[in-house]
Amino acid sequence: MSTRRTTMSSAPYLGLPTFEPPEPVPGCGECTRLASTRLDARTAGDYTTVTDCDIRMRRHAEGHR
Repeated sequence: MSTRRTTMSSAPYLGLPTFEPPEPVPGCGECTRLASTRLDARTAGDYTTVTDCDIRMRRHAEGHR
């Protein structure tokens, strides 16, 4: 009787998501404030705040429609 062997397939490669940063809506004070905060954070290397600003800007943009 032979021994049955099983192997796992290799893990899938998912990569990183490629989101384009949201653009501020012209004339919107909140978008301008978030874009300014995001730029300051990126310059300082604070990528957590950059991501937070991107999320807030995306959610805020729904109010412009």
